[in-house]
Amino acid sequence: MKSMVFILPSLLLVGALLAQPSTSPVIRPLALDESIRLALDNSAQVRKSKIDRQILERRVKEARSEGFPQITAGVNLDYWPLLPTQLLEGELFNLPEGTYVPTQFGRSWQLAGTVTLEQNLINESARRNVPALKTTRGISDLLIERSEDEVIYTTATVFYQTLQTEQLLRAVDANLLKLEALQGMAQLQLDNGYAVPTDVKRIRVAKTNLETQRQNLLTGISSLRQTLLFLCGLSLDEALDLSAEIGAPAADSSRWQNLTLDPQTTTESRLLADNLELLRIQRRSAIAEALPSLKGYVLISAQGFRPDINFFDIDRRWYGAAGAGVRLKIPIFDGFRVRNKALVYKLEEQKLEEDHRQLKNAKALEFRQAREQLGTSLRTLRSQTDNVALAREITEKLVLQYKEGVASLTDLLNAQTALSEAETNYWQQVFSYKLSVLKLLKTAGQLELLK
Repeated sequence: MKSMVFILPSLLLVGALLAQPSTSPVIRPLALDESIRLALDNSAQVRKSKIDRQILERRVKEARSEGFPQITAGVNLDYWPLLPTQLLEGELFNLPEGTYVPTQFGRSWQLAGTVTLEQNLINESARRNVPALKTTRGISDLLIERSEDEVIYTTATVFYQTLQTEQLLRAVDANLLKLEALQGMAQLQLDNGYAVPTDVKRIRVAKTNLETQRQNLLTGISSLRQTLLFLCGLSLDEALDLSAEIGAPAADSSRWQNLTLDPQTTTESRLLADNLELLRIQRRSAIAEALPSLKGYVLISAQGFRPDINFFDIDRRWYGAAGAGVRLKIPIFDGFRVRNKALVYKLEEQKLEEDHRQLKNAKALEFRQAREQLGTSLRTLRSQTDNVALAREITEKLVLQYKEGVASLTDLLNAQTALSEAETNYWQQVFSYKLSVLKLLKTAGQLELLK
């Protein structure tokens, strides 16, 4: 009786704990477009490109500063323990002609302050370099776009690879359930004397092979999911439910097959074109360095002379000066510096022109191969769809025949293996088609369609 007193509260406590609702981890649904958006927001590469864009704006303002007035101020403090001697003609002091009087000017301590304003009036080199600012902005924007394209392509590839591995896992799980049912039938027939122990062992071997494949798929899924979480900037412990339109993977095939390529609109082509234009601007600016330039200036100064360092004595005088004028600079000979500099830019232009020509041909070849790969993937996908249906039909018939004792276990296991391979090939081909579309979009410079 005493033991019941202790057991009853324990049972009540266990019942209360079991009655509490269990907390399951929150699963986050994630579609392709959302994963791309998260990856773009999290990408260090894109962020650095945008910071480079801000740095460029500061450099543009720095370059424009040459067109504004330049104001400088300076202070010179000089001490002359021995003042320089100047010779004055003796006639100034009523001395005979041809005689000179040595004289020292100034004081030992001299302080001078100067304020100078300079303004470029004519500078052909700087003027010709102004269009480079707009071109450089365009290059920076294209670099950001290229970084975003790389992030989109990488994220979409990992997303599809993760989905593919998950679908393969579902196919393996389905085949495992079928083998378990088959094992139950074989065990029942063995118990009734209609089968031999070898049949049950063969089914167990087939199950073990599928379970090994399942473990490998689970490991791959874990690695791919962590990679996707890292790209999206999410916690590595967060659970995801990837969703995509895979019910009819080739339903939009005509849309992608009708995609055309304009090599001039791709990011790489536009980058080369802008870099080529920038080199031409820099070459024209370099040539203009050999042309004359004109600069205006205004100068204001104050100077004091003292026998000691006390320059702020109110009884001492300061002497001011002011002036204005223009300075004309005419280059005559610079050792062929400007000529060689311009030739370097010209040679760099020729290199980019070769790159541009090569890129145009390479893009056309890449696009053609990507479209052919898409067509091959589409045909193979349709063939695999029919193959899965046929393998499933054969397997279902053999299962019925095996139950009736007409078909052998060997035929049934071979059919089951063929169905498993057909389903695996089908899902691999589904995502091979998806990746073919992705590659075609990248080649055509249309990855933004995935956003």
